[in-house]
Amino acid sequence: MTVRPLSVLLPLALSLFASSCTMTARTSKDTVGIVGRGIVNSPTNKTLRFDIIRFALKQFCSELLLTGAPIRLSDDQPVIGRYYADSCEAKSLDEPGRSTVIAQFSGQGFAYNAATGRLGFRASGLIEVAPDFRIHESALYVYFRPVQVDTSGFSLLMTEKTLARAALEAAGINEADVGKQIINAQLGRGFTVVRYDADGHTDFALGLIAPGERPFRPFSVEASPRLTVANGRTELFPDQQDFIGKIRLERGEKLTMTLRLEGAPGVDVALLDAKTGAEVISAYVSQKGPQKLRGASFQAILGDGAKMRATADPGPGEYFLALDHSELVGAAQTSKNALPARVDYLLQVGDE
Repeated sequence: MTVRPLSVLLPLALSLFASSCTMTARTSKDTVGIVGRGIVNSPTNKTLRFDIIRFALKQFCSELLLTGAPIRLSDDQPVIGRYYADSCEAKSLDEPGRSTVIAQFSGQGFAYNAATGRLGFRASGLIEVAPDFRIHESALYVYFRPVQVDTSGFSLLMTEKTLARAALEAAGINEADVGKQIINAQLGRGFTVVRYDADGHTDFALGLIAPGERPFRPFSVEASPRLTVANGRTELFPDQQDFIGKIRLERGEKLTMTLRLEGAPGVDVALLDAKTGAEVISAYVSQKGPQKLRGASFQAILGDGAKMRATADPGPGEYFLALDHSELVGAAQTSKNALPARVDYLLQVGDE
């Protein structure tokens, strides 16, 4: 019997740990100044090399709690789910012969698979990683090699297709144990955070990528006065939704959205404030079917084959960008037999 239906459940901890690092550009812009290439690359200079990670560690949990972590089957595949942390603690260990970072987290999330439909779950765990650094041309590559993985907490909240869960139970398979094994295998790959330039442009990739390579992004951003907070691809099956965020806007800032759709006549796009969005997500991970997107400050229809660029100015605060591929929301009506909708998204914060 294959365990692939549960394999969507989680590059989770790895993905969420790395995604927290992608959002630190706002605070870490001036953290790494001019450091000699030989100094950072020297394996013997462990104190200086570990000092570089301390600043990121300070921001780790605050960013993890702010942003949802995407879940993918593999690095270059579309997002099929999200994980949202509700608690996090991180600390560093800088001892003789042991310089590592430990993060403990818990939260809830969802993932979609054709065999099971949407799965809603809660998950908690611990990951200990050893950071390492390399400079290549103008980029700083920060490698996180797993030392210890412990995913002791996993519970399934909802399975849309009840027959799938019944089949697992009949076979004597415990979903939590299977999910734990899958998470451990995914975490064993490690991940890489790349800081490209002095402006603090930061990115990440699952696994340990070679210096000079870059992870896949659907939109190229060579230079922009705005801060890129999300640049990815998601796949929505009929009656499914996705919630990207949280997105934080300071006073005077606007959200610029660049979106592109393939595979469906249209999907609905809505911007929800954080409180409403959190309530909708909690219902989405625990209940079958799509959820109503109430109180949206921005709504639009994204058409097939079109690239839409829009700016929203909802005021300072935190927000979720919701994407809907169902008959429940808005005017982009979708039949249950429709094809999946693939959406590329680029979200940037700043002046228009």
